[in-house]
Amino acid sequence: MGLTLLGAVGLMITGDDSFFRSLYLSVIILTTVGMEAPTSDSQRVWALLLMIGGVGTVLYATGHMVSFVVEGNLKQMIGRRKVTAYIHKLNGHFIVVGFGRMGRALCATLAYREQPFVLIETCERDIRDAEELGYLCIEGSAMQDRILLEAGIDRARGLVTCLSDDADNVLISLSARGLKPDLSITARCDEAQTEPKLRRAGANRVICPAVIGAARATDQMLNPLVDDMLELDGLWPDLELSRISLSRFPGFTERTLAEVKQMICERTMIAALVRCDGTRVINPGPDERVCPEDQIVFLGGSGSVGRMVDVLNTSIAA
Repeated sequence: MGLTLLGAVGLMITGDDSFFRSLYLSVIILTTVGMEAPTSDSQRVWALLLMIGGVGTVLYATGHMVSFVVEGNLKQMIGRRKVTAYIHKLNGHFIVVGFGRMGRALCATLAYREQPFVLIETCERDIRDAEELGYLCIEGSAMQDRILLEAGIDRARGLVTCLSDDADNVLISLSARGLKPDLSITARCDEAQTEPKLRRAGANRVICPAVIGAARATDQMLNPLVDDMLELDGLWPDLELSRISLSRFPGFTERTLAEVKQMICERTMIAALVRCDGTRVINPGPDERVCPEDQIVFLGGSGSVGRMVDVLNTSIAA
């Protein structure tokens, strides 16, 4: 606009035309329409300068626009390569599929506990949100083996698929199990009847928010104090409550809980014992003997249960 007005003033000064006609000629010259030509030599000289200035301005603006686009894409490409290189260095990490409500909470918890993970998401807006939080992200569908391999599934410790579509979670569990048979897979389902399908597809654990919510509401109705105690879990993110199957530890037979406690070096507490027939012993005594198919519920600080499992493996192997 400034160049157009400058051209109109120059044409008006170098010729005898009115401001409106000079403005008209200036627009014609700058837009290269060429319907009318200047009437005097002085106007023609000014018109040449205006043409050169107009072309130069267009080239300058175009160059800046191209530079902005190229540099932006280049920065994005370099950033993606850095993320890919960092993911390739990960080992024993987790893969989270989906950045919805459950995915966001899961990523926040893993980040708080300083556990390495890779997020797979298809929505660009969610990816930007995750990248702003410092998460490692891969854009694509986890139903493609290529994306799972890019996320390092062959080196991953576990995968959690928490998409809103149960069918997608089934397919992802099936693909992940095929790529790594010993991978720990946790899947979300909205419909309780989908749980058997997810387990057949390869999921080790299935989480149904509706069932968990119903159990929570029942506890609140039957005993409000139970709900108050459960609410402490949100205030203590460092607290872990885990159930471990003793079948994972070969040679673990006919030991008392006192002996088990001696083998544990971490500050963990044995909260319950789940017998192979489903019987639950709350706050079991030290003389309780365990069988290979029993399960022990441990309560401890963040990371203590995982370290305790390593201690059990080492002790039993010895």
